Amino acid sequence: MSYLVLARKYRPQTFDEIYSQDHITNILKNTIELDRTAHAYLFTGPRGVGKTSLARIFAKSLNCLNDGPTITPCNVCPNCTEITLGNSNDVIEIDGASNTGVDDIRDLQKELMYSPSTSKYKIYIIDEVHMLSKSAFNALLKTLEEPPENVIFIFATTEPHKVLPTIISRCQRFDFKRIPIPDIIDRLKSICKIEKISIEDEALFMIAKKADGSMRDGQSLMDQVLAFGKEEITLTDILSIFGIVHYDVYNKVMHCIASKNASKIITLLHDILEKGNDIQEFLNGLLDYIRNLLLLSIGLDIPVISEAVKKAMIDICSEFKENDLLYLLTLLVKTKTDIKNSNNPIMVAEMAFVKLTKLSDLKSLNNILEKIQTGGSYTLEEPQEIIDKPPVIETQTPQNNTIEKILEKEVQEEKPVVKELTAELVEENSKTMINKLKIKKPIIGNYLEKSKIDDVSNNIVHYTVANSLSHGMLEDNKAVISEIFSNHFNLKIRVEFILKKEEKEKTNLNPTLEDIKKESPAIAEFIEKTDSIIN
Repeated sequence: MSYLVLARKYRPQTFDEIYSQDHITNILKNTIELDRTAHAYLFTGPRGVGKTSLARIFAKSLNCLNDGPTITPCNVCPNCTEITLGNSNDVIEIDGASNTGVDDIRDLQKELMYSPSTSKYKIYIIDEVHMLSKSAFNALLKTLEEPPENVIFIFATTEPHKVLPTIISRCQRFDFKRIPIPDIIDRLKSICKIEKISIEDEALFMIAKKADGSMRDGQSLMDQVLAFGKEEITLTDILSIFGIVHYDVYNKVMHCIASKNASKIITLLHDILEKGNDIQEFLNGLLDYIRNLLLLSIGLDIPVISEAVKKAMIDICSEFKENDLLYLLTLLVKTKTDIKNSNNPIMVAEMAFVKLTKLSDLKSLNNILEKIQTGGSYTLEEPQEIIDKPPVIETQTPQNNTIEKILEKEVQEEKPVVKELTAELVEENSKTMINKLKIKKPIIGNYLEKSKIDDVSNNIVHYTVANSLSHGMLEDNKAVISEIFSNHFNLKIRVEFILKKEEKEKTNLNPTLEDIKKESPAIAEFIEKTDSIIN
């Protein structure tokens, strides 16, 4: 007899053997007991989580010859045996990827006219139903809504968004979940016990983690481990078979980052690559490791292999801030993309890892802005990288007064203590306040600089503005300017802007003939000779 892979040999045969889908199995059991079976079901979810297996179990429960319908199919009667083997005449499994056309659906509709041969229900299980064409879906609509008596459809798909909404609305939809790591470990451990294989718990954890929520993938990986030919499987064997990097390597990488040891981290990278590990897989593992560090740093628990590993990760967390870990994640995600698009991936990886060791030299843009806004000074002694925005900050700006010089001056000077504001005080402090405004709004600061102080009374400063454009811009930012004045003098001050009288007259008044004679005698003479009307 040929070898039967574990995924088929240990395929679930009852509702109780389905892992982590209790929210679905409980409903289907109640459906059977209450005799409320629908005519169409849609099973959706990731690969290898039990969609097709549950469809077969449901079919056996409905068609079991021993007290069926029942929630505990016997698995020994002819109907149960045929469904398990996949050769039942009344439970037809169709591959949606191979039968995508409308003609395939028409052939299926012809078969619906025939009643079940030995079973109570005729059940159609269509796997990967999203592969059907739009025409095939439309041909199925009427039949799906009003199928013949004792016909049940069970659709399975990994991509429900590709199924027409008109199909989904005619089905009872059940969403399957990814299977947690502890459940996969529990199932693999029971399989190893039956197969009489000794395996370490840490090795089982690595297999379950690599399965990524799929029980079938976990069993397939275990098949590969059993083919390794050892009766005692260790963690080292698993790391060797699947090319997985151990936690100790990630610990060393993080210690290199914390100690700014660029040469050692490059040596570690080369050692990993020389062992045949894929650079992208290594970065995926490092990303997952740093993610777990971040979760631990904010007080969340993670499924770790042992207390020793958890303790080591907690010790590493103490060497990094949350923002540091977020930056590392951001940089590594970008590195993955750069490596994918590069002709020299090793060089890209080396540059990224050296960059990781410079973490303590990086400055946060948020911290810089916060310091500037609170009136502090920030001077760059040498070019530094900003975490939130990589471009280098220049130490000199094209303006006559740099931001740093302005802020230093503000720190040195004392704010005037006054009870009543005067025009002289405003004139004396005008330059300082304009510079403050230029830091927040450079253009508005320039407009204010060109304006003239007209009057100061009752802590209200009146400025005269030369043109309507400047007046409009200053009026829009009046609240910001008033706040700067108030903070500087420790008084409640309001700033008002007045457009020059000449500007108002030009724009708002209707000129008379005398006004025109003053400005343009030639035009006035033309108006008098032609007896024109002035509008």
